[in-house]
Amino acid sequence: MSDQLTPGHRLLLEFLDMPELLEGIERDADLTSAGLNSGDLIRLALAIEEQTGSPLEDDELTALHTLDGIDQVLTARGATATAEGAS
Repeated sequence: MSDQLTPGHRLLLEFLDMPELLEGIERDADLTSAGLNSGDLIRLALAIEEQTGSPLEDDELTALHTLDGIDQVLTARGATATAEGAS
C-alpha cells in the first residue's frame, strides 16, 4: 500500500501517534473523526511551514483536516512532502 500513498499521506504518517489510524481512511474523510489528535495536525502544519519557509494561511490550516486537503496545500506550495525536509 505504501507505493500508493500520496505525498501528503506519507508526510502525515511521520507525525501520527498512531499511524494505523490512516489505514483505509477515505481521502475526503475528516481526520479528527478518524481519531487523529490536534497534536498530530499541529506537527503536520509546522512541518509544512518549515518546508516551504512561510506560515500557513487560515484557509490552508483548515484544509489540513482531510488527506485531500493536505495534498492540495502541498501542491499549492510546491512542497516536497518528505520528513527529511521537515528536519
